Amino acid sequence: MDVRRAFFTAIVIVSAGALTGVAAQTRPASVQSAPQRPRITSTDPQFDQASVDRGQELFVGQCGFCHGSNARGGSGGPDLTRSALVQSDEQGRQVGEVLQAGRPDKGMPAFQLTSDQVADIATFLHAAIFLNANRRQYQLLDILTGDPKAGEAFFRGAARCSMCHSADGDLKGIGGRYEPDVLQGRLLMPRGAPAAGTGPQQPAYRDRNAVRVTLTLPSREVVSGALVRLTDFDVMLYDPASGAIRSWLRNGDVPKVEVVDPLQAHVDMWTKWTDADMHNVTAYLASLK
Repeated sequence: MDVRRAFFTAIVIVSAGALTGVAAQTRPASVQSAPQRPRITSTDPQFDQASVDRGQELFVGQCGFCHGSNARGGSGGPDLTRSALVQSDEQGRQVGEVLQAGRPDKGMPAFQLTSDQVADIATFLHAAIFLNANRRQYQLLDILTGDPKAGEAFFRGAARCSMCHSADGDLKGIGGRYEPDVLQGRLLMPRGAPAAGTGPQQPAYRDRNAVRVTLTLPSREVVSGALVRLTDFDVMLYDPASGAIRSWLRNGDVPKVEVVDPLQAHVDMWTKWTDADMHNVTAYLASLK
């Protein structure tokens, strides 16, 4: 799973270009055997998984060079994931007509496919569209692909995570409390996620790692709390001691506002993570049972 494309996975479908417009070029023979790619799987009984698998294999072999193995664009071909033609296709009829006739004016050749092959490609495309519209059915596969030892070395070394966290302290047993995909997500977005078994998510200002704000009022009184809102016109904070939210109007630099994010180290890492480092650290954290 490519985390940087999104704590972090865009699953396939087919967009407005291949079947309505721009398309294929001659493919080098090496492209015929595509490298490993995400498998489109659906728990919805309307899609026969064997047909989906055959359709994906055909699509990659015939169309993948131009439109990508997941129909999201490739070498000269557009992203097909928004194709109105595919979305209105009925049992492969419209898809088959375009595939078999081609689009010579757009560089797309005709494909000599059987009716069964066309049906499989159409099933693959429709399953991809269905999964895109029903994202909660995504199956996250192969989360733990990293090296735990390399993850520990990065955790203790370049990432400097050990300055705030410890495998024997706050992270003890974390691999048993969270699923790997949750651990992976919290590397980047640690704020806002409820602790295991604590119920629904709380407002950001009540998070134990909420952004802190300190105000120095004209009277020289100093007020501190969790930041609720900060604009050019006002500032609001939450006082954990009283449970009250307080607000002040702002006039330039009055009152003086100082903001501190206790998770700034995580924010600073956003531009430094590589996929390998994130997978390795995820594997390391998952090993802390």
